[in-house]
Amino acid sequence: MRKVKPRYKQMAFETAVRNPERYKGILTALLPFKNSILNEDKLLEIVSTFYLNGIVSSDGITIYEDSTIESISDDVIEVNSTRKADGGFPFGYASRFWTYVRTLSELGFVYAQFNKQLKFSQTAIMLIENKLDDQEAFSIQAMKYNRKSPYRNVSNDFNFFRFILKVLLLLKKENKALSFEQFIVATFSNDGNEKEFIETITKNKFKDDESAFNFIKKVYKTNTRIATVTKDYPDVVKRILIISGFITIRYTSKKFIEINESKLDYINELLKINFKLEEDEKADAEKYFKKLDSVNKEYLAVIGKYKEKDKLDGEVYANKVFDIIKAYKIDEKIIVESIYRLGSGKTAVIAEFQEIPNYLKLEFYISILIALKYGNSFAIRPNYKADHIGKPYSQAPGGFGDIEIYSKKIYWLIEVTLIRNKTQQLNHETTSVIRHLFSNEEFKNHLSKYLSFIAPVVHDDTREFYDYSVIKNRKEGNTISIKPYSVDEFVNTTVAINNFADMDKYTSDVIQNFKANFN
Repeated sequence: MRKVKPRYKQMAFETAVRNPERYKGILTALLPFKNSILNEDKLLEIVSTFYLNGIVSSDGITIYEDSTIESISDDVIEVNSTRKADGGFPFGYASRFWTYVRTLSELGFVYAQFNKQLKFSQTAIMLIENKLDDQEAFSIQAMKYNRKSPYRNVSNDFNFFRFILKVLLLLKKENKALSFEQFIVATFSNDGNEKEFIETITKNKFKDDESAFNFIKKVYKTNTRIATVTKDYPDVVKRILIISGFITIRYTSKKFIEINESKLDYINELLKINFKLEEDEKADAEKYFKKLDSVNKEYLAVIGKYKEKDKLDGEVYANKVFDIIKAYKIDEKIIVESIYRLGSGKTAVIAEFQEIPNYLKLEFYISILIALKYGNSFAIRPNYKADHIGKPYSQAPGGFGDIEIYSKKIYWLIEVTLIRNKTQQLNHETTSVIRHLFSNEEFKNHLSKYLSFIAPVVHDDTREFYDYSVIKNRKEGNTISIKPYSVDEFVNTTVAINNFADMDKYTSDVIQNFKANFN
């Protein structure tokens, strides 16, 4: 097959997976297939596993408690039968697999080629094993990425992330930010020349999406529809920038992109590391993967240097919850409505928070609700990573609970998830949560420990795990109260300022029921 001549194109990633926080789950589900040959049989097994684990869903595939790869494989073949061949993978379920690993391949997390051995990079393994968090892993791989690659037949030959960071740094020197319309234009850069781009946005005004699109049509001769150019492609790129900790979004009369000042020194150190791809590495998928899996020592050294700073930032952020409440005039009504809207998929009440990924948004809103109801009665420490404004952009590093609330005697851990899938919830939101409750040396001697687990729906197996944990820890002499909550139930309990009594009662009921059944 004759290869189409490369040309200059808009910066883009696969839009099938808009939320980059999903990639860790995809990698985790893929790990058992490490070193497997990606033939059609193995790909059917992998894609079926994606459905079983809730990574992919379809109205044409019903998952039951006793569903297996064999029981759903015919449906997996059927619902994907119209998918065209893509990325060297055949039509159907094999092509579906590619949509879920294309961006992971472009960023060098995996090497996934049809009829070739599936390989994982060091960064991918460290992410799965919680030795790196999302922000650290994506920031490393973004610094190695290149527009021209085996996965993109384009003439653009530069690292877009380095380019846009340099643009933001230059604008920061002038106390300016990048409007989202200007960012759309930036995604069309041919050569990544930041100074030329700043001249372009200085000479031209982009008041809205349409004016940016008209400029792009005139200068870059695109035939792509306006929604794809101004929303779909830049939105996914923006999300990668956010999860990498590189940017923050600020709203005034318009949406602006700024450098994340809480990561300014970190970003500058990453930019100093020299990483270059040779021409043959841009053309060969295996060589590209091997190169993007190199220079890890230098990048990991920067990660290690700033890990301690991130811990200190967590302490600082405890105070920023109250600053945010004041700055955005947040009251109980607004935050409760925001939590309910989050569950229903409606637009955010506070526009500036709409860029925060939903799983982080729930942690953020719960922290604010606790602060509103309990004031200064307790210290409130969310452990997610936040930008200089105080908005979260990445989950808590491995080994940390989601939200810690404490006084001199009481330690209350709140773990929050949006996972609805039964298997995923049981595998990822149980033993690690209990471990978080006891792993923090700072609270080792606190007399009373409390744990609230919050999910849209708490499956029976998950509830039974926490009930068993109550019995086990009380038997071992630990003063501990635990209760799993639906989101609505937790909100109602918190609004009534009844959390501790409610957790105590639930725990007492679990113990009494256990004694009655045992007798």
